Amino acid sequence: MGLLSDPEYGSAKWVKILRKIQGPLCLLFYIGAIGWFLMLGNRDFNNETYFSENALLPGLVAKEFNAESSANRFYSELLQEMEEKYEETGEMPVSWLVGKMSQLHLEVYTHNFTLNYPMGQGQVYKGTNVYGILRAARTPSLEALVVSAPFRYMSTHQKGTAAGIALMLSFAQFARPQKYWAKDIIFLVTEYEQLGMQAWLEAYHGLNNEPGNFYSSLGSFWKQDLPLLDLAKFTSPIDWGEEAQSLNPGKLQGRSGSIQAAINLEFDSPKFKYIEVKIEGLNGQLPNLDLVNLVHKLCVKSGIHHSYKNSYSWIRRNKMDEWVNGIWTMLGMVNTQFPGVPNGNHGLFHRFGIEAVTLEGRDANDPAGIPPKVNSIPTASFYKLGTALESIIRSLNNLLERFHQSYFFYLLASTNRFISIGQYMPSLCLLCAAMLIRALSLWVNIQDDETDAQNDTPKDKDTKVAQKDTKDAPKDTKAAQKDTKDNSGITENIEKKSDKASDKIEDKLESDGKSDKDDVKDLVSKDEGKGDGFSVVNIGANYLLVHLLGYMVMNSPVIFSQIGAKYFEYPSEFSVYCGFIGLSIIITIISPFLPRLFRSGPLTREEMTLMNILVLIELSTACLAIGMHNFSLGLVVATVYTPLSLVVGVIDSKKRSIMLQVKRIICLLLHPLCFMSLAMISYSRVLFPEEGLGNMISRGKDAAMQAVMFSIVDSMIYGNWLYNVATCIFLPTWIIFWQILCNKVEIS
Repeated sequence: MGLLSDPEYGSAKWVKILRKIQGPLCLLFYIGAIGWFLMLGNRDFNNETYFSENALLPGLVAKEFNAESSANRFYSELLQEMEEKYEETGEMPVSWLVGKMSQLHLEVYTHNFTLNYPMGQGQVYKGTNVYGILRAARTPSLEALVVSAPFRYMSTHQKGTAAGIALMLSFAQFARPQKYWAKDIIFLVTEYEQLGMQAWLEAYHGLNNEPGNFYSSLGSFWKQDLPLLDLAKFTSPIDWGEEAQSLNPGKLQGRSGSIQAAINLEFDSPKFKYIEVKIEGLNGQLPNLDLVNLVHKLCVKSGIHHSYKNSYSWIRRNKMDEWVNGIWTMLGMVNTQFPGVPNGNHGLFHRFGIEAVTLEGRDANDPAGIPPKVNSIPTASFYKLGTALESIIRSLNNLLERFHQSYFFYLLASTNRFISIGQYMPSLCLLCAAMLIRALSLWVNIQDDETDAQNDTPKDKDTKVAQKDTKDAPKDTKAAQKDTKDNSGITENIEKKSDKASDKIEDKLESDGKSDKDDVKDLVSKDEGKGDGFSVVNIGANYLLVHLLGYMVMNSPVIFSQIGAKYFEYPSEFSVYCGFIGLSIIITIISPFLPRLFRSGPLTREEMTLMNILVLIELSTACLAIGMHNFSLGLVVATVYTPLSLVVGVIDSKKRSIMLQVKRIICLLLHPLCFMSLAMISYSRVLFPEEGLGNMISRGKDAAMQAVMFSIVDSMIYGNWLYNVATCIFLPTWIIFWQILCNKVEIS
């Protein structure tokens, strides 16, 4: 800052060079960031996976699993129970699960929880989890492992999980008589997928979800009971969300020690072709890489084909095909990670410092991913899956402490190749550096304009003339000295004349200096009469108002849902989506006038440029901060908004160009709600290419409504950051860009 505030820094060579090349340099940084990310898929730019935790001792134990027949029996009995008693009611067979776990001599408990749906106008959902604890025979209950499986109803559109529950029960039967367990093993079956898991984890860790509890909000910005924003005081006919808590986790009757790791099972059938390993968790959190490597290694040792994002390590490829496969695997991970939504029950463990993964069985015609050369892949069974689960649990049983080595921040290029944080962060840093260079260039321009304005006074002009006269004086003196060689008498006369000329120059400078002071005073008085000049208060007030608009949008869904249900009988997702559209139109119209609220005169170029600098710094800083936790979210946002930030600039009032209109259209398309809706419409076109344009738009609109509602509900129940960050950071950033494009200033 000392260098930038130096009045003579504008003459530095690097400043002059920066002003000339900042455009191509920013473009080069953007292209370099994309190229860097794509190069990471190459085998020469990523790393082979390895184990950092030697205590795991993977695959060194003899396989003893012999409960395949029990797994098949549990599977058939569970299907029969669901078809006979629970097919019509759609309930979870709690009594059957409790009975089977009791027969296996486990400590069996049930856990009841309640969800007051925050956007459902009084809708209440109740669920029950069933879990059994296998106590370690020779150690106290200080540490535990979890083997879980979600229960899915027969009427659901998703694949069932009956085979996963059967495998879990058969493994409990196998593990019960063993004496080598150093940790308790908890066998858990959850209802309502992630909702049941969230309730169980909060109850296990003693979180009662009371208002004001930081941990109950999971780091979310959402807090509905702020006294200053309690609209119910003024609008009593509408219920503005008086229920402060959404999920009531209840209390557990029995528990074990600190949970070290968890394995979640999602198997529909005993016969499957390969296992898909899921690792993405809440807000993009990932499990320790050692656990992921452990699962992949033991799947290979058990003879089970495994994949990650349909990346298959058992297929031999040439170097180019492997590179392309690595790029698609990384892009698939980014696509799953950036929304912050867990792709399995395992993703909710990470917030509590518990490493967890999900194992999903896939068949030959699975809609989630068809493996290549499917006929050559042998079908796996309960026996192979049981031996793999046994090896994983026994390796985790060897842990002496929590996972702390290896990597928590990484990308996977395949099942056996990874990219560490030190390798993928430069791509995000280059994108943010492009925005910071743009901000620095704008700051240099402001300082240079101020210097030019000071140098254009009449005093400077006359001073230059006087300096020119003084430069000519030495020339006359040299000529006079040359003539002295011929005539000494003439020399004395020339010296007298030069003394008189110098006296005249000094008198002229003194008289001009006095007149120039008067001219500067006149110019300052004229400038003060034209406008208010530079105002930091105006910039700060506008910045505060813009972010208050974002905070208002974040807290508006409950209001829109209540209005739509009470006056129009619309469902919540339609009411909220239409409310967001209306609110976006209003903000788009009124936001360009906000910078003029605290001014009596026109906006100045310096004010708009400083606003541009601040928004560039905010956006780049936000992307870096978010990318340190959820790299995929930071990368996606920086990739989308960096081009907009580089083309937005202060608009001259005399400028009437088509390019300005193009910039405004691009800015409108990059509005968060508009961009998300267009992305959903495009994605529906990819999934259903045979449908017409009307059906594509309708399907995309429905998908956008559901995406908005899911992001809001996930924020309120689970603490997903995506909705909060989009409304409180990215929307205000877009508003400031829109203000810069819609306000013109006088440029002299």
